[in-house]
This record gives sequence, structure tokens and C-alpha cells, in this order.
Amino acid sequence: MKKDLARVFFLCAVTLLTTGCWDYTEIELRDFVVGAGEDAVEPKVIVITEMAKSTGTGQEAEFRPVVLTTEARSLTSGAHNLANPSGMEIFWAHAQVFLVSEEVAQGGMLTILEPIIRARDLRSTMYLLVAKDCTVEEVFKSKPPLLTGVSQHLTSIIRLSAISADFVPQQLWQFTGDLAAPGISATLPAVELVHEGGNLMPVVMGAAVFKLDRMIGWLSKEETQILALLKGESEGGFFVMDTEIKGNTTAITYEFRGSQLKTKPIVDGERVEMKVSLSLQLGVAGTRGADVDFSDPAVVRGVEEQVARYFTRRIRDFLRLIQEDYNSDILGFGRLLWRREPATWRKIESDWDAVFRGLPVDVEVDCRIAFTGFRAQPIKMRN
Repeated sequence: MKKDLARVFFLCAVTLLTTGCWDYTEIELRDFVVGAGEDAVEPKVIVITEMAKSTGTGQEAEFRPVVLTTEARSLTSGAHNLANPSGMEIFWAHAQVFLVSEEVAQGGMLTILEPIIRARDLRSTMYLLVAKDCTVEEVFKSKPPLLTGVSQHLTSIIRLSAISADFVPQQLWQFTGDLAAPGISATLPAVELVHEGGNLMPVVMGAAVFKLDRMIGWLSKEETQILALLKGESEGGFFVMDTEIKGNTTAITYEFRGSQLKTKPIVDGERVEMKVSLSLQLGVAGTRGADVDFSDPAVVRGVEEQVARYFTRRIRDFLRLIQEDYNSDILGFGRLLWRREPATWRKIESDWDAVFRGLPVDVEVDCRIAFTGFRAQPIKMRN
């Protein structure tokens, strides 16, 4: 009986002595970073953060964005320096986006990525973006039309990538993976400022092209649309094309309803080439009131052939750009060759830049009009 009482007493004592919050921190004593970035001012850098400042308590609690900047010799020292002007302990785990200026991207991303990857409280799922024709500070100080903070606004846009082909989102782990993998170059989405209602508003469109870790050029919104298709990452979006039907030219709006991509390396002795087969399923979103009858099989076939030729031409122009102008394998042809034909890859890996510049690519595009809305025939109007 005494032994049982001793055990009970011991367990109660252990329970009392080992419970509690030994590292308890009040939320009011922390500032939450939701977005950050870096501008270059040689020989130093400017570190910019957008913080969610909490005000009020209970159901009346609100978060308002506060942008802070500091100048430092490195990203890490700048991040720690921000605790002084904020007067709070900075919490980085909620950071959703990280922006770099064009100058920083051209100088090399390795100096940016290294401290981010080392940090224990930054997530590898942060989205990386490059500011185009503006500074990172200008982006964070712009005015989104609906959401309160720029970081939340950019994250919301990126999460809509499934219905937009204007950009290809890249998280930290994806970008570093492309830098490390053989036979592929990386891209990052671009952020621009546009005028809306008298204010500057950030939008995501286009892409920055990299060679190793240095940015070498831009892709337009239309070129990025082709990039998304050829990487198999396009699930939605619209495009307008002048289409000739029965002798009349009409600007028809088409919607991407689906796509299938097959890319195959063909090796014949010392000759290497790529075969790209793209199948598009499209919907008709609008004809601007033109007299176009999509219930007529001949009309549909004519439209499908025109769209197929249109995308074949756009793809060839895109390949010419990345092969001859940029010489950057952002489609990962080399990585595909490394996986499918490892023996051939080992022979040409050291000279892949020269091989890629002159690599023959056979393009085949097939198009099907899969959806015309609830009406295939044109709207008739009385005389």
C-alpha cells in the first residue's frame, strides 16, 4: 500500500514539475514577415520586408501590412538588422514570396539562395519572383486593388496559375532543383507594375530566363504561354487569334481546355534531335458576334487547322529565341536526354551548350475544338 502511494506521489510530482510553457512568447511581441526581397546598391544590398502588424484583440484583431527596408552588406545581416526599427522579434516562417530586382538576378542568385536555404525558419515553398522595370521596394509599396498586402496579392495571383498561362510559378525548391539538375536552365516569373485607378498595381506575367544562376533575358507573356505548354504546365488561359472563315477574318477568343505533350529524343549515331508533339483541346469563348457556325464540321476542321499552324509557328519562333538568342535550355531537353539516353548524354554533356544551339526540333501540333459553349450556331438577328 505504501509503495502504491509513493508511486502516485511521484507521478503527481513529475506531472507538476515537467509541465508548462518554458519558451512562451506573446504574439504581440512578434512581427510576422509575409514577404521579402532584395535590391542591389553596390557594394551593399537593400533588404525589404512586408510584415503583418497585428492590431486589436479577439474578434476585432486585424493585420495591416508594414514595409520596412534596411541597408546591409548581406541578406542575413540585413534580416537581423530589421529587428531594430521594428522593435519586435521577427518571425520569418510565414513568408510567402521572395522578390529580387533585375540587377540582383543578373548578378547571380546563388548569393541570395545560400542564406535562405541555410535558415531554419524559412520555407522551401516560398515563391520566387523577379521585379521587371522597377525595384522590389516599389513593388512592396504599391497598392493592390482588393487585398491589403502585396505579398497576399501576389500569392493569390500565383495560386490562380491553373487558369492562367501568363506565367509559370516557381517555388524555392523547384528553382534550386533546376540549378542543380543536369541539362536544364531555370526561369522565374516576372512582376511588373501597371497603372490602375491612379495607383500602381503589381501583376505577374512573363518570365526571367537564367543561364546557371544568372539572369540573361526576359520572356513576354505570349512567349511564357508557349513555355508553359512545352513544359506541360498549362492547364487554362485564353488567347485571341484572327481566324479566316469563309473568306472573312474574325478575331475569335479561344480557351485552353486541356493539352497533352510528348517530347522524345531521337538518337541516330552521332545525330541527336528532339520530337515535340502537342495536342490541344480548345473551347470557343467568343466570336465578337461574327456569323460563325461551329455546328458545321467543315468550319470546325478549318479552324482547327489554322490554330494548329498558328501554334506551330509560335513554337518554332520560341525555340529560335531560346536556342539562338539565349542559348538556354529552359525546356529541359538535356535533362530528358540524360534520362532517356544516358550513354549519349555522357558523350555530349560537356559540349551541351553548342549542341543545344543547333539542336534540330521537329514540331507537331494537333488541335481539336472540344467545346463551343452552350451554343454552336451564331446568334441570328432579323433584317
